[in-house]
Amino acid sequence: MEEKLERYFNILRQFSHLLLSRVMDNGSGTKVDMKLSQLKALAAFKGERPFTMNELAANSMVKLPNMTTIVDDLIQEGLAERKRDEADRRKVLVHLTAKGKELRDKFMANRRELAMSIFSGLSEEKKNQLLHSLETVCNIFEETINKNRLHSGKKDNLL
Repeated sequence: MEEKLERYFNILRQFSHLLLSRVMDNGSGTKVDMKLSQLKALAAFKGERPFTMNELAANSMVKLPNMTTIVDDLIQEGLAERKRDEADRRKVLVHLTAKGKELRDKFMANRRELAMSIFSGLSEEKKNQLLHSLETVCNIFEETINKNRLHSGKKDNLL
């Protein structure tokens, strides 16, 4: 069991490294040093409008307290700003700065380019195999997380 766990962690680490290093560099030589949580948050800003913290947390699939910390980091990097909603002063809205929008757009374009380069080199059979494998991994994680939540009553994920 221990050997399989070690292999599991190594594969996840290798996958994350390959994916993120390629998406954040894409051969341009300009590598961006950001946390995965910050990248997820940038991707959560869909379109140009500002978002509430709850919307960003839901779009990023993180808990609200974690989203607050992530947004604080984005603000410190000059990528986002917080403002009170003029229509409802109880709400706090977050929007990307010009720098944040530029980084988000670059990240999303690099991510799409990477996916296109992966898919363009695969046969239909390999594309289907890759998609099926990724779906299987997600399903296994979700089933395991849900089963553990039922048994422990906790809402934490396993990753």
